[in-house]
Amino acid sequence: HATYSQRTGLLYTPVIDACATFRTYPTEFKESLSYFGGEFTVAPSQVRGGAVKAYRPDGTLVWEWRHKFPIVASLLSTAGDLVFVGTPNGEFISLDARTGRQLWQFRTGTGIHSNPVTYSVGGKQYIAVPTGWGGWIKGFAPNLIGHERGSAVFVFALP
Repeated sequence: HATYSQRTGLLYTPVIDACATFRTYPTEFKESLSYFGGEFTVAPSQVRGGAVKAYRPDGTLVWEWRHKFPIVASLLSTAGDLVFVGTPNGEFISLDARTGRQLWQFRTGTGIHSNPVTYSVGGKQYIAVPTGWGGWIKGFAPNLIGHERGSAVFVFALP
């Protein structure tokens, strides 16, 4: 899922840079499992990594931050001009929302494919991110099969 910042006027999108074969057919929805209305096959040799891209509303690309694995997690933008992204190999990263420059990184120990959230308690802002793989690893990051698969929620306080 992408995120939009009213402060910067930019839309930040996660990118999966891979070629795949898709086939649609009626499928049954099952709670907590990915639902595509069919199936897809990604050859490991066709996975070219991923990125976070920032666009103006007119579609102009402002900046791009590249990563060696596809970005399959939702992004989070904050009023402090930060964009948070989780990677399939377990890095939780903050980027400067205006330039895309990487500002911070934390290694969680397992892949991230979920939604980071922000909240405040007593005037202090926190960022929380759930970690752990489900079925995604086979589809979009087959070269990470065998990677650590634990699950946890990490919470960080902003200064």
